[in-house]
Amino acid sequence: MSDDRPTNSEGPDRRLPRAEPVAMSFKQMENWLLVRLQDETVDRKQALRHLARFYADRRCYDEALERLRELMAAEDDLEEKAAIVLATGGIAEMKGDFEAAVRFYREAFALEPERNDVWFFVNNNLGYSLNKLGQFAEGEKFCRTAIEINAARPNGHKNLGVALAGQGRLAEAARCWVMATKVAPGDTRSHDLLKDLLRHHPELANEFGLGGATDRPSP
Repeated sequence: MSDDRPTNSEGPDRRLPRAEPVAMSFKQMENWLLVRLQDETVDRKQALRHLARFYADRRCYDEALERLRELMAAEDDLEEKAAIVLATGGIAEMKGDFEAAVRFYREAFALEPERNDVWFFVNNNLGYSLNKLGQFAEGEKFCRTAIEINAARPNGHKNLGVALAGQGRLAEAARCWVMATKVAPGDTRSHDLLKDLLRHHPELANEFGLGGATDRPSP
């Protein structure tokens, strides 16, 4: 998934859990997971999540998407469906197909997810994907919505900064990246974006009091 997935993506990692034996080849692992999928004593939805995660981790993206489609068909709960759509969009990001990612994330809006972590990442990842497509003005809207949902995550601030920078609003972008570093000092992505911006536009450092922003933030 993108750098915006939860540690991710992007949907929340608990949707695609990691629980597999060690020291097994790809084929052995795949066969083990496929056997579990046919085992009536095993929760089928959980087995599909494990299999989708297995394929995604090994960059078998089409196979991962196929299992997520099966999971979507087997799920009735709208909140769970929204999380699956979110995970599907994350797989499309992994493939570098941001147009498909945008389509998947937009599907989640029809499901109206209410859980904040899901709804945050639907908006955040949609903004991220629109930014990747150069659709910065539209991306800005979803990044702002993500921040309204949870301003304590750095992702929304980082992606809003990218959207603003893409529109030539460099000072606003700088402020977003400063905020992101304050929210999560250990997350260096916004720090690196800010540092690069100030390298090319040193006048912003003095004008907006960002002179110390290029120093790596302490944990």
